[in-house]
Amino acid sequence: MAPPDTDSTAPADGSQKAPGFVSASRPASPSPASPAAPDENNQVSTQISDAISQVNVSTIGIGPAYAALQSMLAQSQAQSILMANMVSSQRQTSITGLSTLTRSIERLLDGRS
Repeated sequence: MAPPDTDSTAPADGSQKAPGFVSASRPASPSPASPAAPDENNQVSTQISDAISQVNVSTIGIGPAYAALQSMLAQSQAQSILMANMVSSQRQTSITGLSTLTRSIERLLDGRS
């Protein structure tokens, strides 16, 4: 029977480990010839997982920029439609004024004869 002050589950190398601590063995780094190759345990390479994490962060990070861009584009389109309607209204008012002037001149000239 083991004495009460020693841990029977202590590692063979003599290092101490906290109770309830599960040490994860880190897989060997990939060879330089194939930096993105999976290790022996068929796990995903750390470079691949880092790249995916960076893509996810950048996708989340550019969301507010795209929202601002869409807002500015919508405002620009609304202003261009407003300007087009103003030009159309001015053209119609000009045509109405010109036809009224023409009719008035006709009446003036018809009354003299």
